[in-house]
Amino acid sequence: MKISTSFLFDRATERMSTIQNKLATTQAQLAVGKQILSPSDAPDQAAAIQRLKGEVQRQDSHMRTLQIAIRRYTAEETALSSSNDILIRMKELGIQAANDTLAPDDRKAIGMEMKALRDQLLSLGNTRDDSGNYLFSGTRVNTPAFAEEASGKVIYQGDQTQTRIPAGVERTVQFTRAGTDVFSRVVRDNPDKTKTSVGFFDALDQMIQSINNSQTPKIQQGLADITQMHDNLTLAQAQNGSDQSVVQAQLDVLDETTLRIKSTLSEIEDLDYAEAVTRMNKEMMSLEAAMGSFQKISSMTLFDYIRG
Repeated sequence: MKISTSFLFDRATERMSTIQNKLATTQAQLAVGKQILSPSDAPDQAAAIQRLKGEVQRQDSHMRTLQIAIRRYTAEETALSSSNDILIRMKELGIQAANDTLAPDDRKAIGMEMKALRDQLLSLGNTRDDSGNYLFSGTRVNTPAFAEEASGKVIYQGDQTQTRIPAGVERTVQFTRAGTDVFSRVVRDNPDKTKTSVGFFDALDQMIQSINNSQTPKIQQGLADITQMHDNLTLAQAQNGSDQSVVQAQLDVLDETTLRIKSTLSEIEDLDYAEAVTRMNKEMMSLEAAMGSFQKISSMTLFDYIRG
């Protein structure tokens, strides 16, 4: 009889302990909202969770890089568009100045406006992005792309290095842009069939000087130079738009991929609250029943057994 009573006592205690552990696990799962509390609970699932979390972090990092690029492209687009508008205005003024009926004083007035527009172009060449980096300095992002010397000559201070960022499978887009690729040199045809390369701002300064001096042939050359400048800026705008489209398309792909990965991760990791609450209630009822049974067993005496 002693052996039988001890056995029943141990079994009841063991059952209550098992149910209590299950209940504690369920309550802990509800507290954090996760199915897996430690890797030892389900090693395979825990490994899958870590792999998926790593993939989500990688996708998020890539998206942040592309979002920075989009903001940079937007700032570039604004600068390029404004520069093109200025060149269009400068061409209109150049056409007026080339009119031989215009008085010298009128040409000088046009020259003053041209100088102001040229200074605006110089300012646009030193545009910064929202991080404070210069857009057209190549990789020398902390150095103004263009600087004006004491003589008035504009020099390029950036470099020609171009960095690219991945934007899809085996595809990259240009991230940094050299100022000389945007505000590029003009090529002039000489009478002896040779060609002369002149800097962007040097050509503008020469045109302004020719307007102030009423030198019609040089004004005509300046108009041809501005046409080249406008064409080059238009190409830069087209490249900028193309890069934006590629990056935005890749951002959409990454967004869909991240959503799919997070959905898979949620299926593996997140807790089904309805199922967990039902399970907890069931375990609480089982624990109450086990405790009631244990109470009856522990209160039994030999006389109760004999009377029974």
